[in-house]
Amino acid sequence: MTEALFPLDAAFVADQARARGANRPDVGSQWRLSEIQIANWGTFDADIHRIPVSHKGHLITGPSGSGKSSLLDGIAAVLTPDKWLRFNVAAQTAGARLDQRSLVSYVRGAWTRTADTEEDRVVSKYLRPRATWSGIILRYDNGSDKPLSLARLFFIKGSGTKATDLSDACVLERADLDLSDLQHYARSGLETRKLKADHPEAVVTSNGHHGKFYARMRKTFGMADESALQLLHKTQSAKSLDSLDRLFRDHMLESPVTFDLAETAVAQFGDLKDAHDHVVELRKQRDHLLQLREAASRFETANDIAAKSIALSESLLPYQKRRELDILRADLSALTRQIVELEVTADRAKRDFDAAVDEYDLARRATLELGGSEAEHFQQRIDTAETERRAIAERWAGLARQLEQAGIEHAPTTAAEFAELQAQIASSLDDESQVAGPSHADHDRFSQARANVRELEGEIESLRRSGSTVPNNLMAIRSELAAGTGLSEKALPFAAELIEVDPSEARWTGAIERVLRPLALTVLVRSENLSAVRTWVDAHRIRGRLVFEEIPHSVPSPRPVGSEKSLVNKVNVSDTGFGDWVRTTLSERFDFACVDHPDELDDHHRAVTVKGQVKTSRTRYEKDDRRAIDDRSQWVLGDREAKLEALIESLKEAQSELAAAEQVVAAADAETAAAHRRRGILAGIREQSWRDVDRDGAAEKVATLERQLAELEDADGDLQQAIGAEREAKAVKDEAEKARNDADYALRRANEESTGLRSNITRIEDDVNAGRIAEVEDHLVEELDDRFRKIQRSIKRENLAEVGQQVSQVLQEEKDRAQADASRAGQSVTRLAAEFKAAWPSVSSQLTAEVDDRRAYLSMLDEILAHGLPDHENRFRELLQQRSRDLIGELLNEIHAAPREIEDRVAPINSSLLRSQFDEDRYLRLKVKTRRSETVNAFIADLRLVASGSWGEDDMETAEKKYDTLAEVMRRFASSEHVDKVWKTQCLDTRLHVSFLAEEIDDHGRAHATYDSGAAMSGGQQQKLVIFCLTAALRYQLADPDEAISKYGTIILDEAFDKADTRYTRMALDIFIEFGFHMVLATPQKLLQTIEPYVGAATSIENPSRQKTLTSTMVWDETDGAGDGSGAVDGDGAGDAAGSDDMESGVAGAEREADVVESDRPTWVAGEVELEFGDEPSAEADRGQADRGAAEQAGESDGR
Repeated sequence: MTEALFPLDAAFVADQARARGANRPDVGSQWRLSEIQIANWGTFDADIHRIPVSHKGHLITGPSGSGKSSLLDGIAAVLTPDKWLRFNVAAQTAGARLDQRSLVSYVRGAWTRTADTEEDRVVSKYLRPRATWSGIILRYDNGSDKPLSLARLFFIKGSGTKATDLSDACVLERADLDLSDLQHYARSGLETRKLKADHPEAVVTSNGHHGKFYARMRKTFGMADESALQLLHKTQSAKSLDSLDRLFRDHMLESPVTFDLAETAVAQFGDLKDAHDHVVELRKQRDHLLQLREAASRFETANDIAAKSIALSESLLPYQKRRELDILRADLSALTRQIVELEVTADRAKRDFDAAVDEYDLARRATLELGGSEAEHFQQRIDTAETERRAIAERWAGLARQLEQAGIEHAPTTAAEFAELQAQIASSLDDESQVAGPSHADHDRFSQARANVRELEGEIESLRRSGSTVPNNLMAIRSELAAGTGLSEKALPFAAELIEVDPSEARWTGAIERVLRPLALTVLVRSENLSAVRTWVDAHRIRGRLVFEEIPHSVPSPRPVGSEKSLVNKVNVSDTGFGDWVRTTLSERFDFACVDHPDELDDHHRAVTVKGQVKTSRTRYEKDDRRAIDDRSQWVLGDREAKLEALIESLKEAQSELAAAEQVVAAADAETAAAHRRRGILAGIREQSWRDVDRDGAAEKVATLERQLAELEDADGDLQQAIGAEREAKAVKDEAEKARNDADYALRRANEESTGLRSNITRIEDDVNAGRIAEVEDHLVEELDDRFRKIQRSIKRENLAEVGQQVSQVLQEEKDRAQADASRAGQSVTRLAAEFKAAWPSVSSQLTAEVDDRRAYLSMLDEILAHGLPDHENRFRELLQQRSRDLIGELLNEIHAAPREIEDRVAPINSSLLRSQFDEDRYLRLKVKTRRSETVNAFIADLRLVASGSWGEDDMETAEKKYDTLAEVMRRFASSEHVDKVWKTQCLDTRLHVSFLAEEIDDHGRAHATYDSGAAMSGGQQQKLVIFCLTAALRYQLADPDEAISKYGTIILDEAFDKADTRYTRMALDIFIEFGFHMVLATPQKLLQTIEPYVGAATSIENPSRQKTLTSTMVWDETDGAGDGSGAVDGDGAGDAAGSDDMESGVAGAEREADVVESDRPTWVAGEVELEFGDEPSAEADRGQADRGAAEQAGESDGR
């Protein structure tokens, strides 16, 4: 039967003899695994499976997916603390950790994965979906003491699949424990207290707190350090070890503390990041508030100028009155002195006149005494004729003026000319034609021009008052609406007040105005105010067209624009409570493409040209040029000052038009008035006679009388002399009378003027005393004095009002400019305040985005500049220095010290290697070589930069550079991006910073060969080298320095030697045997012939249904006649492994006898198995087993 199972040839017999005759050290009382009991673990379902383990060595084999790895994972679940426990690692390739096995999946019995169509995900199917228990017992023997049983029991409640639903207990007792006895403590929930009471000598731990269990286990097995358990667990998956680097990095060296330091650094970096973020935020706040301060300064400067202009304007009238009072008083004082002089002059003129009268009277009496009565008569007639002549001359002059007004330049000088004039006048008066006067068109033009001027003046006044570009009539409607509903006007904005054309797109303003005008003149009403607004609008007559829209609380995000040329991209919307709705509405209803040429309209559903042609649909076009597209006075979007400027310009044009229309009407009216006046003049002239205006006749009469008087005087010489004297005296008297009259008139006028001055002074003084004329502050008086002086250096009563008017105009212009500047600056302050509140709401929650709160913002700026920013910058630098020293410095030290520490870890392994020959007269010696990549060197350079310097040395710029470097490092530490994870591993895993060399040395320590992590070696050679070092490391971890054999001996290898051939597999096993280890090997029916001499039993595991694992064990004895020759055969439920201690190998060439007992399935009977010892699996067998092992290959089963 044995020969049927193992067909032998001469070479094989020789190899087997060599293997059995290998140098096998005396293991003494070494603890070796002797039995495995397992129940409800993966697909080890329902029954308690008992597997005896040969003291010589044990093989576990079976097809893929049968449950081999599940059995080994069960062993690991007992021996390995949960913090290191990893399941089915041997089946996973490097870098692929996709297996989903866990304690819960093993206890539940996950055996496949199916699609859940309802939840659209893949889920596991369980053999034990309800409350269940699991158990594993490992029994160890050392041949001299009581056996040691290590057990772990699990219970999971209900249908839970979370780790928190699972409870467990660990048991260590120096006795033969059996799951059939322990299951009673787990079936309905773990009864730990009862278990402790029933097993007082046992160590019982529960619910993940198993430190005492593992400590007692290590003490019993002679393991000095807990890391020995980790190395044993890693050794289980060492099937593909082919380089020293992988051996030490993945299986020998623990994960460096640099990862923990990095996590600590990331965690503690939060404080530094917060400090830096605070500094950055304070800087942003400072920079933002500096802009606000500049805008506030402009606002206050402009406000001061406006206030000063207003104050001067308000003080102008009182100043003028008081200035007038001063001038009146000065004039009165001067006039008083003048009156005194005039009184003296009048008195002298009166005396001169009285004297001249006396002289004249004497001369006249003398003339009368010489017979001058007739001459006096002539003189009276001459005086009468002269008076009449002057009257006629005046009437002729009047006639000439009237004729000139009537359009007749030549006045008649003869009777014939006068008669001709009368005939012309009669003809003209008989003509009934009338001058028509101004036409209706003239009057209409004048009325329209006057209305335009008034409308523009109203618009300008409204714009100056409200700051809104919306037409005045709509502003009035909104004011009435706000007053009627009790809402503020700010709660009822026009959309135009929230939209402005981007300055860089100014050439599109006219076109955009046309498209957006319907929206711009719409009042926006929040939902909560809609009812009140509708009610008021319905109850009142609106003097105009009012459109309003409801603004809901929740507004969808704006749609993406259809084109880069979209109108939406050319406007800016204020960030107010209505801004989101405006943006969304623009994107939904006004996504018009702005095109330069009409042909481009075809490319868009809705578009507008720069000249205002609008395409509103696929087929509809519109262009409304009733107003010029560049008429800024009609624009309602954007800059208030631009519109104000445009309105003022339009007002100037309207005023010019009004003046022209007024001139036409006035000219027509003047022409009509002139015609009527001419008729009146001519009618008056027609009533006159030639005698009334005959100047020549009147002059001839005077001349005739004067000749007659002269003839009379010539006849008497004395009389002529007396008349001459009388005439001279009369001339003197007339001159003196005129002088007297002039003096009296001047005095009378001066007195009248004085009276008027006194009256005006009294009136103004009364107004001042009564408070009707306000006091004017001295500085305002000085300012107004200066302004009056600049216009007119000499101020008198006559020009005071005129100069005052000019000053008033200048002040009004200054006020308008200042208020415009203040408005612009105020808008900037409001915008910056709103942006500040939006960016930093927590620090400005008590403030409003209004210009009135500017001083609070400036106080905040002062605080930031004086204390906040400097204090936080100092704290940031101090914290940066502290973190750099504490975190980065420590991390940098660890990275630098890592190669030396690894050398220290390797030194004991070298001592262990010297105890066993690697080859004939050759030993192995390991060397550690530092090999850091450019990435790591750059990383270390960054750490040095951050950790360099000391507190007080770094200025803020240097600190910022250090922080930026540190922040980037911390970001990559915390990143979940694959590239950053790779970088982090390269930089922090100091195991990757070194490479391991192996030297072959002789007894004198001379190196004969050097292996660079298995380079330039075959796969088998590499595995031999690595396995040799691994066994040395295991001996170092498990044995005392002075002991050749460790106290604990069982080593488990899953899917071992998959790359090695027969010769090197045997060599590796010889190494483990030479080092005194007890091998438990799992392989999927490979290298069975090679492994057979090194084991004393084999367990076959199958899972034909994929839901229940079946086991059968074959135990054989190798005797040399000295043994008892008995064989032990066991399977599931087949008692214990009695006699397993006698399963040691005999001498070379010994015969083998094997007895087979059927278990779950008779896989070991010759002729009924597809694979036998000594065969390698055929391709057909591999495919057949692959079907049954699909669950394991796909990661779908825990029963492997």
